[in-house]
Amino acid sequence: MVISFNDDYLELMYSGEELPGKPRFDDSVIKKFRKTILILEGIENVSKIHQFKGLNFEGLKGNLKGFYSVRVDKKYRLILSVQGEEFLKAEELIVEDLTNHYK
Repeated sequence: MVISFNDDYLELMYSGEELPGKPRFDDSVIKKFRKTILILEGIENVSKIHQFKGLNFEGLKGNLKGFYSVRVDKKYRLILSVQGEEFLKAEELIVEDLTNHYK
């Protein structure tokens, strides 16, 4: 799957480049974030994400309706949007945010 970023900070964090200012996330979260992106890159399309139960792929509600999330760890979720005309066959995900699920 093709992964794009709507957040420059997260794109830098994924690529391993030096991050500006004080880090927003600790090293363990960054490592799990990168691992999650690598897993998503290896998936064929949106319909196949559900085969990876640990990701806990789900549609969001409320003010985030239309977005989706996957689990990075017990505390953090990756907020995604899906790019494509047919949802289940879509082959591009856009990384919108990395959030603390419990804040």
